[in-house]
Amino acid sequence: MNALAVLLKPESEAIEDLFQRVDCPLKEAVDSSANKTYILSDHNREGDSYRSPWSNAYYPPIKSTFKPSRELRALEEQANELFDSYCQMYYGKDAVSSVYLWNNGGGVNEGFAGCFLIKKDIDEVVNSIPESRSQCGYWNSIHVVDVNILSGGKAKYELSTTVLLSIDLVCNAKDASCGTTKVSIGGSLTKQVENIHSCPSDMSHITNIGTMIENLEIELRSNMDSLYIQKTREVIDGIQSQYGGFLVSCECQVWICTC
Repeated sequence: MNALAVLLKPESEAIEDLFQRVDCPLKEAVDSSANKTYILSDHNREGDSYRSPWSNAYYPPIKSTFKPSRELRALEEQANELFDSYCQMYYGKDAVSSVYLWNNGGGVNEGFAGCFLIKKDIDEVVNSIPESRSQCGYWNSIHVVDVNILSGGKAKYELSTTVLLSIDLVCNAKDASCGTTKVSIGGSLTKQVENIHSCPSDMSHITNIGTMIENLEIELRSNMDSLYIQKTREVIDGIQSQYGGFLVSCECQVWICTC
């Protein structure tokens, strides 16, 4: 991505279009007033500033009208509290989440859209016998939802989920003659679902969206583990057995992409 951006540097519009069409790893910043971390994305950006879901302020400060209505802002605050708990339960206390909601030309009762984001960095060292292992990478979840209000107290939810995964695993055998094994796994999975649910109150929207996100993430994690990572493990094990159980300075890269 960065290499393409350098090549397209004279064409600023082309660079902007490229980053809008390709999902990039999420970044984060700290809201100094709320003393909390939030995620940076196109859904909370205006110019070079980003809106924090905790204080509703832009950093660096700018005068902007691109903020949710008072009614939708109240729903956004509740969504961030609940999604933060969900994020810590599934991904640990060091994971970061952010929820951004915006109006579709009217109030909550006229429909709205939102983005639910999760950023989890992986950086650990595991000491084991007969080898030491270190791994780094990230897991990013990007959930974009469009809510259309229907008659009869119901709403249609159109959810598009993209998961970005990158893992670099390095195994160093204690016996130097055994060499080093390095495996890099990375890629993305994308899936879209539509559901119609009853919504007797505004808070029902968060419950309905949260249930859809949880179910879809479980499905994508299961598919990624059983279909892609396990297959990669079989291939690596086959190579190891062929060369007497050890890979000497071997590098393997797998890129996953399904839409």
